[in-house]
Amino acid sequence: MDRIRLIASDMDATLLDGHSQLPPDFLHLVKELAGQDILFAAASGRPLYKLEEMFAPVLEQTLLVADNGGAVRWRGKDLFVSRMEPEVWHRLTACAEENGDSFVVCGLENAYLRPCDRCYDAVYRNFYNRIAYVSDLYTIDAAVDKFTIYLPQDNAQEVYEKVYGPRFGQELAVAVSGKCWIDVTNPGVTKGKAVERLSRLLDIPSGAMMAFGDTYNDIEMLEAVGYGFLMENGSPELRSRVPYLAPPNTEYGVARVLQQVLRQKGCVCPADFTKAH
Repeated sequence: MDRIRLIASDMDATLLDGHSQLPPDFLHLVKELAGQDILFAAASGRPLYKLEEMFAPVLEQTLLVADNGGAVRWRGKDLFVSRMEPEVWHRLTACAEENGDSFVVCGLENAYLRPCDRCYDAVYRNFYNRIAYVSDLYTIDAAVDKFTIYLPQDNAQEVYEKVYGPRFGQELAVAVSGKCWIDVTNPGVTKGKAVERLSRLLDIPSGAMMAFGDTYNDIEMLEAVGYGFLMENGSPELRSRVPYLAPPNTEYGVARVLQQVLRQKGCVCPADFTKAH
């Protein structure tokens, strides 16, 4: 691991603890990595504006891979944006409405929801700090890069297999991103493809990259790098596809592995990442 130059990590159930918080002193850890010429990439289903808020003190050292690879930004510059055609997300909207599901039209500047989904506002606010409730979503004139379905019954895998996978899986990238989430992006848009683009743009070979994730929307990213880590709390079905296992997110697994990387560089890492509470 002494040749690592870029480390990418999923957020929820991976880097973030059981309360959706960053490990203590993690931003200092990002700065320590930068001091060793190692870039950190926040790779998430969350939007750019949310990631910018979370990593505001270290944006110079942090690549933002948002909306499952739908948008990539570094130091205020958009390196890649995959806009979804209105006709596509209109069909997704119609399908979700027909199936009785709550959903988000993920714009680059705002998350758009129906007024009837205000009952889930507290859930959505964990991921979207800019929400616009719109009576008629079909009238939205905005750049959209992702469509997300929320399943409060934690049956995302079942709904994916019965509805969204069969209906849209052949033309779009459809992925289960948690027990209660299904994410849809343009074809070929994944965290893995985003990491491959960064490899080319930054001239960093895949063998010098490390990544962390917990579920299906992370698997392409974990397979695209030399050091792919599945979280111990991650989807068991993926363990045979990923070479390394990290401690669970509730024990700050990502931060603990990053400390090992820094120690191999001869750095002193005073932070003691004990179990989260």
